[in-house]
Amino acid sequence: MSNKLNALDLAFLSLEKPSTPINVASLTILEIPKHYKGNYPLDLMVKLQSQPANPPFNQKLSSVHTTALPSWITDQRFDINYHVRHVALPKPGKLEDLLELTSRLHSQLLDRTRPLWEFYLIEGLEDQQFAMYLKMHHAAIDGMGGMELMKNWFNLCAGDEVKAPWACMPDHHDKPSHVSSGMFDAPAKLFDEMFSNSKMVQDLSKMLFGQYLKTIGFDKNTSPVPFSAPHSMFNVPINSTRSFVVKSVCLKEVEALGKQAKATVNDIVLTLCSSALRKYMMYKQELPKRSLIASVPVSVRHESGPGNQITYVMANLATDEPDTMTRIDTISKSTKDAKKELVDVSASAATNFAFLAQGLVAVLNQLNISRMMPPAANLVISNVPGPRKPLYFGQAKLKATYPLSVLIDGQALNITVVSYGDSINFGLLACRDTIPDLNILADHIESAIDDIKGALFLKDSMKEAKKLK
Repeated sequence: MSNKLNALDLAFLSLEKPSTPINVASLTILEIPKHYKGNYPLDLMVKLQSQPANPPFNQKLSSVHTTALPSWITDQRFDINYHVRHVALPKPGKLEDLLELTSRLHSQLLDRTRPLWEFYLIEGLEDQQFAMYLKMHHAAIDGMGGMELMKNWFNLCAGDEVKAPWACMPDHHDKPSHVSSGMFDAPAKLFDEMFSNSKMVQDLSKMLFGQYLKTIGFDKNTSPVPFSAPHSMFNVPINSTRSFVVKSVCLKEVEALGKQAKATVNDIVLTLCSSALRKYMMYKQELPKRSLIASVPVSVRHESGPGNQITYVMANLATDEPDTMTRIDTISKSTKDAKKELVDVSASAATNFAFLAQGLVAVLNQLNISRMMPPAANLVISNVPGPRKPLYFGQAKLKATYPLSVLIDGQALNITVVSYGDSINFGLLACRDTIPDLNILADHIESAIDDIKGALFLKDSMKEAKKLK
């Protein structure tokens, strides 16, 4: 893997402006070891600041104030104390206080003249807990890359050894960096690199032609086409204010519901989101007649390391359908059809398809004409599988991990999901001024579990009644 950014990395850079920081982050909550003498978070901070940063954490963009294509280069003036910070919550340190702090931190742009990450160690959380918030630019990492980082960062057993995330990421950049010479050749070199591989061009053409056939009705694939979503209360211009709330559900319970409904865990997660969105929009009297469409990131990662190796598929959330079982079936069929489109397609073609879609969104936003077209999708819903076994950071046990992702202009809501242990943890990020009561939407996710249980019970009861007849 070279130091050059791929097309999708560059698309994430182009999407960013003051109202739309393109940051992804993890918020982890840990338990202070029992009977520890001293201030564990402060002692931990000393150990962390003493560890050197490896790539990509010591690398910055090569060209910030020019139009040349950037590469990752080593920051010769790297300052660990700028990136690693310590804060304390005011007493009593409620979870709501932590989420409020995280919301503010996530609304701020990263400094593009420095490596694109910040780390906060947060003490003062109630119940003898503390938190860590690690923010990185989406151009530097994707969801599965974050999971890879977590494997290196945390341990399966408690111990005195502490590995800072910036010190344990292996260097995958093994080729010399390349910097484009100027503004006129930058786009040409990018597209030349994209289309130099004949297999990739063939696969990308196949994907684009498939979308066209669906648009004109020649393909019965039920996966929606990008830019066919209805306008909704979430698809409006946004500002930089952010609101972040979390909700956790039992993973084993979701697995059991999926088995009973003959659906995947991901389908049940999408159904929980769909049910919550439907209830919330009905409460607001803002439910569109047509179903919401979610953009769902799919990993095409075939090598470890930083950067983005993802594409996007479109999922019909069936928010126009009042029956829960019909909604599950519609979502399941939509996601199955979406996955069919990725069969026998190269990872580079899939990634460049995502680049073209994100690039078009960026152009529409720059020209301020996005409201004149249907949204590319109503929101992004991402589900990243995490570790099932308990993890430790030094002697501290990891209690929970919550993901924070990206909002773009015209998409005021993002739902990112990460599993850990026996929990599925939902991180809901929204533009605060657009969705001031995000906690109501989060509560509907929890109640949607009961809706699915009730629908499955009714379905089974009807089957038994038919047998008796």
